[in-house]
Amino acid sequence: MPACLPAYAEGQYPTVGWLFLDLNSYFASVEQQDRPELRGRPVGIVAVNTDSTCCLAASYEAKAYGVKTGTGVKDAKVLCPHIEIVEARPKVYVEYQQKIIQAIEENLPIQKVWSVDEVACQLMGRERFLPNATTLGYRIKQSIRNIGPALRCSIGLAPNSYLAKTAADLCKPDGLTIVLKEDLPYALHCMKLRDVVGISHAMESRLNKHGVTTVEQLCKLSSQQMREIWGSVLGETMWYWLHGEDWKEKPESLRKSIGKQHVLAPKYRTKDNAYHVALKLLSNAAVKLRRLDMWARGIGVTVAFTHWGKEIKNENIPSGWNAHRSISACRDTMTLQDHFRRLWQDCPAHIPVHVGVWLFDLVPDKFHTLGFFDDQKREAISHAMDKINKHFEQQHLVHLGGMHGMDDAAPTRIPFFSVPDLKDF
Repeated sequence: MPACLPAYAEGQYPTVGWLFLDLNSYFASVEQQDRPELRGRPVGIVAVNTDSTCCLAASYEAKAYGVKTGTGVKDAKVLCPHIEIVEARPKVYVEYQQKIIQAIEENLPIQKVWSVDEVACQLMGRERFLPNATTLGYRIKQSIRNIGPALRCSIGLAPNSYLAKTAADLCKPDGLTIVLKEDLPYALHCMKLRDVVGISHAMESRLNKHGVTTVEQLCKLSSQQMREIWGSVLGETMWYWLHGEDWKEKPESLRKSIGKQHVLAPKYRTKDNAYHVALKLLSNAAVKLRRLDMWARGIGVTVAFTHWGKEIKNENIPSGWNAHRSISACRDTMTLQDHFRRLWQDCPAHIPVHVGVWLFDLVPDKFHTLGFFDDQKREAISHAMDKINKHFEQQHLVHLGGMHGMDDAAPTRIPFFSVPDLKDF
């Protein structure tokens, strides 16, 4: 914590409990930072450079034309004919994120990394006084700008992390918004229901059915009413958050599963090619399993035969297929592949567009008991492959034969609510 923060008398200034930071148009901003020729130009980030996909992110210059996350590339080019379509580089985004985290922690410890472009910091002691919290916010902004002028962030200051995130969303780009407990709930009344963190389109419809169409009406509900509408304790928890209470989140439990999934490029949309892509996903999951020093006691696979929200006209073709099975605890890739092949035999021979695998019922190594039929040679081979790939910093330099020719398939992506390790690339 910076030592130069002044001391204030209790009650002299209002206080806030959290600082939430949201990196603005992060993927596009990193590309503009890394490639100066893109600065000031509309940019759309895509997973694969094809007109049939959609934008993962858009720069603010592109947003000015109506291009946003989820906009199809064809539509983006109509809205903004001079848009620059750039293929995503997830590893670069994670590398920049690590620099940004270091810059933030030079000013304030990070309590939680929510995603690759969001972090929350709990304020303590003198940091809670509003003048000091505001000063810290601007210092963090400057520290990020020192990494690169194209990088910007919005910051929210509030009594709890939920409202701090809400505040950060209210003023983009490059904003700093304050929500004080003494101003609640009136400070939220100007928002739309969909602006409230955690209210999706489906939840908005549910609220509307209960006669709630504005945030003012939402804030007038009792905690019990919100619990009943949500159908879970989350509704009651949100009531306390919206009223400025700093309810602690449940402590993170032990990881229960590892999942990998991928939307197939057109050339991989056959049962045989999807099988090989799934083997690569399984290999990635197995490597992560060993890195976490855990064992899996279950394996599953899922395949989609239609894109989300689209219907298949042939009623005889299902929208998807999935299967799973319990297994003896293992973590070597070859044994996991054997189990996967048995599952895959029942996969229908339709045109797949998405495939995913997951390992579940995980147990930490310290709780694992060696089985009588465990194949130590297979595990030794898997660990040897891991060491070679780590040494040469290539994820699949050494791999099993079933993945041959899959070099460009299923590259590591960045999920919404977690950040992959650089070792995953």
